[in-house]
Amino acid sequence: MKLLKLALTAALLLVGASLVFAGGGQEAKGPVTVTFMVHEADLPKDFVDSFNAANPAINLVRVETNWEKWMADALAGTAADMMQVNGYEIAYFVKRNLLYDMTEMMEGSTAFSMDDVDPKGNLHYQYDGKDFGKGSWYGLTKDYNNIGAVTYNVEMFKAAGIAPLSTTKPIAYQDEFYNLAKKLTQKDSAGNTVVFGTEIAGNWAAFLASDMAYAAGTSFWANEDASKMNEDPKMRDIWKYWARFKVEDISSNSRNPASGWTGAMFQSDRAGMVQLGYWYGAQLQANEGYNEKYAWAPTPILKPGAKRYTNTLGATGTALYSKTKYPQAAFKVFEWYNIGEYGIHRAKTGWGIPPFFSLREYLPRDNKFNKDRLDIALDDAEYFVPFQGGLTFFAHPRSLYQNAWNAYIDQLTDGDISYDQFVDSFYADINDALQAGKEELGM
Repeated sequence: MKLLKLALTAALLLVGASLVFAGGGQEAKGPVTVTFMVHEADLPKDFVDSFNAANPAINLVRVETNWEKWMADALAGTAADMMQVNGYEIAYFVKRNLLYDMTEMMEGSTAFSMDDVDPKGNLHYQYDGKDFGKGSWYGLTKDYNNIGAVTYNVEMFKAAGIAPLSTTKPIAYQDEFYNLAKKLTQKDSAGNTVVFGTEIAGNWAAFLASDMAYAAGTSFWANEDASKMNEDPKMRDIWKYWARFKVEDISSNSRNPASGWTGAMFQSDRAGMVQLGYWYGAQLQANEGYNEKYAWAPTPILKPGAKRYTNTLGATGTALYSKTKYPQAAFKVFEWYNIGEYGIHRAKTGWGIPPFFSLREYLPRDNKFNKDRLDIALDDAEYFVPFQGGLTFFAHPRSLYQNAWNAYIDQLTDGDISYDQFVDSFYADINDALQAGKEELGM
């Protein structure tokens, strides 16, 4: 009898392993291989092994992120079936027919309902060819963050005579945030900045500028196809606002270089406040006494009385390659990753707000620090709008803005060019890149 049961079990496993997954005009009997291009930190081997053990019809294989290789493979029709992408890159890939339209599969999913999908947190993954948050679905975030939220050092605030910030009422960029950063800045006897009032993470300025542009009633763009930067004085002033922190030694610059990335500087007491978002709270918990030393405030508004706007930095998520041979199998991995075993695990870590409302119950609220950062993140999320710089002409807009910014910011800081010359040069580099992108698309 025992041998019979073993034989039946083996037979059932073989049947399960020979399920047919059709797609891309092909059929194959399993186990079929689904390749997922994703960093190991976002898909550890233990989870890959767990998925494969529970799904004998699919062989999930993680491949390391390499976009140059993926693009070359895509041209050959052999790219990884799934990819970790950033939301604002969706438009670029859709315009080149590289992403699988997942609308029908998502609407028919038995693992989740569309009512459970957080529309604002995932808005960059829905795209109709012109606007985000409309049309077809091309993926979901693995989680998202309110990237403009303020994290500050309570001890530094107290030493500077600054009252704690409200957890419900945002401060204003003009000029409250600036004045706070200036007051928190500390210099040594030689005039060198030893504690920066704030430190702007890499290309973050472009995303914060997007929020401010909405509030100012202006745009990054001078034209409808978003291929030329806007000369509106209000928009130019927003770019100057972020350059001002560098010029005035309130954040790191060529005279006072950063000692590491933004988060590390804050954790080592070299910056008084930063804007990194909900996820950063998980990292801060490595610091002893984090729940008393650090506090949170909502994303600032443009000026007193202005409407609230913020964004998710695009939010990293997952999408499927348009020519995947096995879309149903890849979608099963997609479900597991986002709302199954791995999705639940990710939510419990507190590194981001999950893509589904139902997973919020797993987010940590064990102390005031975690409760405040979560409440602020969920409140900020009510004001999410698409990043204005989500370009169709450039695969990685973050590097486009950062490269153009970095090319001239030192000249401005050193006094070799004026603020207007800085913006002119910054715009010229971006406009040239956009024109090259238009030519690539035959526009």
